[in-house]
Amino acid sequence: MRWKIVTWITIFATNLSHILVRKRPQYYAFKEYGQMAEGSLGKTYYQYLNLQNIPFKANLIRHDLKHVILGYKMNMPDELRIHAFLLGNRSYNLMAIAYLMLCVTIVPETIAMLKKDFKRGRATQCLKRINFQGYVNDNLEYCRTKFNISPLN
Repeated sequence: MRWKIVTWITIFATNLSHILVRKRPQYYAFKEYGQMAEGSLGKTYYQYLNLQNIPFKANLIRHDLKHVILGYKMNMPDELRIHAFLLGNRSYNLMAIAYLMLCVTIVPETIAMLKKDFKRGRATQCLKRINFQGYVNDNLEYCRTKFNISPLN
């Protein structure tokens, strides 16, 4: 039951974020990601959304590309994990902090795992100002190396 509540909060937060960032520029249509080179960040993103049957939300691409490059799935508890990573990575966002704190209150057993993700974020160069849409044609492993992103444990 607690995870259902966390999932509901996550869906609500995602939909709210989609509205709040609706004016972000979109570089590619969804089908164009599918035409990118095999192994590229963009193609991997496209394949993941198709495989998981996740709808494309152009306004949220910055966050979704971080899921792919960091290796976090777009599910529970990985949504909590990516937020812990981003907080550790100095990506301070009031809504994300409130979301993470609320969810941790509901599922406190995740704290040890989230602490590891926070430390992983701290150890990674700050990604906040990097526009990953500019790297969608690049090989995913090249991107991870370029930005010193350690493998996900």
